[in-house]
Amino acid sequence: MFEEYLQDAYEFFRLGNKSAADSQDREARRYYRAAVFYASGAIEAFVNYLADALAKAGSITPHEISFLNDKILVFSVDKGVIERTEYHRLDAKLRLLIRRFIPQFDFQSRTWVKMMEFKHFRDSLVHPRQQDDENTAAEYCKEVDEGLRAVIQLMDTVSQGMFQRHLRRQLLDLIPD
Repeated sequence: MFEEYLQDAYEFFRLGNKSAADSQDREARRYYRAAVFYASGAIEAFVNYLADALAKAGSITPHEISFLNDKILVFSVDKGVIERTEYHRLDAKLRLLIRRFIPQFDFQSRTWVKMMEFKHFRDSLVHPRQQDDENTAAEYCKEVDEGLRAVIQLMDTVSQGMFQRHLRRQLLDLIPD
């Protein structure tokens, strides 16, 4: 699923750029917002995919699997160990995976910083504080360009750390020029 979301994000980014070039600002912003949501969905789907693969392989602890799957293991005298839902932030899940599989990763790197900026931008769209969207098409273009690049690069870094291989070439080709 994450691959399709990345492709969708890129396509909406491309449509946003075309609309912006045609001076259709409102339409461009609409496409850019869709690109933000799809790129964010892609990294979340990627983490879920990894959590599922790791659970099936049994290659990390049950506590880590629970954390990645938004669960918590709790002991009850009556029921023993049970799982309850407890939501965890995407960046916390990514940190767990990166620390586990890429211990030398630099959390001050451009990729990580841009990923976190993109996450904050996405959050500002999902939970707006003002009545109107004051972002210009040019601001959206910059945010999506940098965010999509960071999402794909981070996913590729995690893939290399976990599987010793890059993402598929057709996904890497979605990194904006």
